[in-house]
Amino acid sequence: MKEAKTASDLMRVIESKNEYYAAFLTKICEIESKSDNKAGVDRVCDAVLEEGRKLGFSERLFPHPAAGNVASLTYDPGSKKRIICLSAHMDTVFPEGTFGYPAVKRDGDILRGPGVMDCKGGIAVALLVMDALRTIGYRKRPVRFILQSEEEIQCLMSSGATLDFLREEAKDSAAFFNLEGREKGKITTRRKGILRAEMTVHGKAAHAGDYFEGVSAIRAAARKIIRLEEKSIRDGITYNCGIIEGGTALNVIPDKCVVRIDIRVGTQSEANEALTFLRSVADHCDLPGSSAEVRIISSRKPMERTEQNVELFRHVDRVCRKYGFGPMTENFSNGGSDAAYSTLMGIPTIDDIGVIGDNYHSLNEWCSISSIAESAKIIALSILDFPESDEWLSEEGKNETH
Repeated sequence: MKEAKTASDLMRVIESKNEYYAAFLTKICEIESKSDNKAGVDRVCDAVLEEGRKLGFSERLFPHPAAGNVASLTYDPGSKKRIICLSAHMDTVFPEGTFGYPAVKRDGDILRGPGVMDCKGGIAVALLVMDALRTIGYRKRPVRFILQSEEEIQCLMSSGATLDFLREEAKDSAAFFNLEGREKGKITTRRKGILRAEMTVHGKAAHAGDYFEGVSAIRAAARKIIRLEEKSIRDGITYNCGIIEGGTALNVIPDKCVVRIDIRVGTQSEANEALTFLRSVADHCDLPGSSAEVRIISSRKPMERTEQNVELFRHVDRVCRKYGFGPMTENFSNGGSDAAYSTLMGIPTIDDIGVIGDNYHSLNEWCSISSIAESAKIIALSILDFPESDEWLSEEGKNETH
């Protein structure tokens, strides 16, 4: 009876605070925070830390001279058990003014604006989870919320320093919930990794009137693009040659063409395979007089489906069924996220458990306001019902995922 009362108290508290956190979400989405807009990202970070101070959470700030600052908030009830981590990112993909002014608009239960789903909605959910647990006097485990500042650009501006902060704050944790936006009824246990590369193709310049004296770098690049993209597999490795730059004038045979490529992989083995194939395409020049080289711009590891991730999914699924939110199904996402790195650390990790919404990275990005509370309830109840043992991965889970 005590457990049932605690759970009902928790859900009642979350419901009562939903509008407050909807207003907070509106506030932080009104702050323009494209990944390379350090001032904007820092303002979001400051706003979140201010909320944490009101609630009495301890904070840790990691300032960076180039990238947006990163930080963590910790609710520590004095338990010696391993910590549970929540994570979301503050940066978006939108240049300032893209959504007009005001940037955020509400229509009934729908909120539209930059980052409402990806991933500032997750920030609101995480704060609501911790606020509610504190309010009911939860004491079983510490809970930590980690804020990232350049997730959308794979930590390029800090050369990985902000990602190192995430790893340090998440180290030895019992579970990791990454609060990207979600589709109702689904929880992600694996994501693709992303490899971004630049292939520079060289030819020989000549006047267009002396066509056969030149070697077209664009023509050579076109052949390579076809070879790459024809290798894409729907449920496997994909190659997208998204940006192509070449040529100087209509009457000049182009001596240089640059192709920027986005490669998606499901496993580290696929990443190695894709890189080998990319280099072989660059090295093979079937147009005499042409050449090419490859430069890796960035890489994000895949979040592989591990036994730990599946076991955490099963725990959350059981909680959802128990309290009327389930059943949940496992999801595989083609997009990358920071959940890959907690997975690589051996931490049980699930992703896409923030607000319900859609059309992220577009002018139609939206989220459901009521889902702030719904997602917070699922996460908070999963923490409330979390196994007592720190070594909680069952033999059953191990056997079923091999």
